[in-house]
Amino acid sequence: MKNFKILTILILAVSALTFVACSGGSTPGDVVQKSFKLMKAKDFKAVSELYVKDNGEKLSEDEAKKIEGLLGMGNTENEKKDGVKKITIDEEKIAEDGLSARVKYTIEYGNGNTNKENAKLKKVDGKWFMVFSMN
Repeated sequence: MKNFKILTILILAVSALTFVACSGGSTPGDVVQKSFKLMKAKDFKAVSELYVKDNGEKLSEDEAKKIEGLLGMGNTENEKKDGVKKITIDEEKIAEDGLSARVKYTIEYGNGNTNKENAKLKKVDGKWFMVFSMN
């Protein structure tokens, strides 16, 4: 009976983690992390769906294709550094209105190099998206 309780708890824990991992991301940092996981899997289309325009509108098909191309080039550069080993969220600042955020993060590459980056995010219909800007 004790083993059954432990098994039940483990199944619930794994289910909860799977649900969280598959959701869009409850925090801006989650979205940044998710984008790198999808890039590692070379699912550039799914990464492009994590982006919106600065005004919160969905990207046009052409803009999404541009991002997919840029992500492919970025992934090639990451692979030259032996891939992305780890993403660390250094700071997550959500605006007072709760509709925009800035995430500062560190990329650790397989070759030991690191790079500090930041991302601008916008909350649209209750979900966080990264902002695509050509500026």
